[in-house]
Amino acid sequence: MKKGMDSRAIIDKMLEDTAKTIDSIKNDIEKSIVDYTFVPGKDILETDDSIIVRVDLAGIKKENIDLNITDTKLKVKAEFEDDHLRDLKTNSKRPTLIRRTVRFPKKVIPETSEAKFENGLLTVEVSKLEKKESYTVDIN
Repeated sequence: MKKGMDSRAIIDKMLEDTAKTIDSIKNDIEKSIVDYTFVPGKDILETDDSIIVRVDLAGIKKENIDLNITDTKLKVKAEFEDDHLRDLKTNSKRPTLIRRTVRFPKKVIPETSEAKFENGLLTVEVSKLEKKESYTVDIN
């Protein structure tokens, strides 16, 4: 009987240690996400024919921006080196990742998208799939 109790205590201890390890890993992941991923501001404008998204990416170089567009969303990913974030072991700058996913209010045609990047502002214009056209109808 005593042998079974020892096994039970060992299993309980192993489960407790595993739970602590998982909590520690979870906290490390959450901290790294907060420390190294920034979400930039954005504006969404809608016209009759298109949707225009503006994302603030001040301090980023155009060649470090990845842009991906589907019919329902826009994904922006950019990487830069921050002078304030340094690797403690090598004293080198650490890359910082910026991500932003924007859901379009209406479906769009990704192939018609146009993007420009000026003065730290990324502007993406995409044609709507269903354009709003209005007609005046005469009543007989």
